[in-house]
Amino acid sequence: MNALSYIVPRTVKRASTSYNRDIRVVEENGKYKLLVNGSRQSGEYIKELWQKACAEFGIITSPDVKSILVLGVAGGTVIHLLRGIYPDAEITGVDIDKTMIEIGKKYFGLSGVPGLTLRTEDAKVFMKKNTHWDMVVIDLFIGAAIPPFVGEDEFLSDVKNSLTPNGKLLINYLYELEYKQLSDLFIVILRKLFSNAADYKIYNNRFFYVVKYAHGDV
Repeated sequence: MNALSYIVPRTVKRASTSYNRDIRVVEENGKYKLLVNGSRQSGEYIKELWQKACAEFGIITSPDVKSILVLGVAGGTVIHLLRGIYPDAEITGVDIDKTMIEIGKKYFGLSGVPGLTLRTEDAKVFMKKNTHWDMVVIDLFIGAAIPPFVGEDEFLSDVKNSLTPNGKLLINYLYELEYKQLSDLFIVILRKLFSNAADYKIYNNRFFYVVKYAHGDV
């Protein structure tokens, strides 16, 4: 880290890809944060959102969670958080943008996370695979936008089918501008598949949480 970053933030990495037009890693106050198309994707603010959401939903250590899928890697904030909660679980992170995974490894410590596998794939296509998970986390963003397929019945049905009995689903959504209304529509769709879907609003985000009970959704 550069001592000057405590005075003046500096960009240490900048990239543009076919998926994200402006990716920046900024060093500020001795720490890195990730900006994509001007939107914060990693850093202390994002960490606070996830910590409060997990506390709200009562997500705690459990030996039953042995496999976790994270759709959307970015700087890996939620991956680090989940590693702390579930120290023995195998975690797979999927991101369509190879550059984002490389940045996560180099600047945000993902290369040193034990039990983590990172894959460069399209999340929508990945969910068609015949795999099962004890927890699925959806954290899919393109800058300040959410890919439309996240709210589609087909995608969410694929996610449901991928959950093991008593599997958990945690979704990070937005709650600003047009997403205030879209998030209301989203929970209606979600509750058609999972009647017990809960939500938690914090700042400009809205989180959703579901448990797929073995005896059926209640």
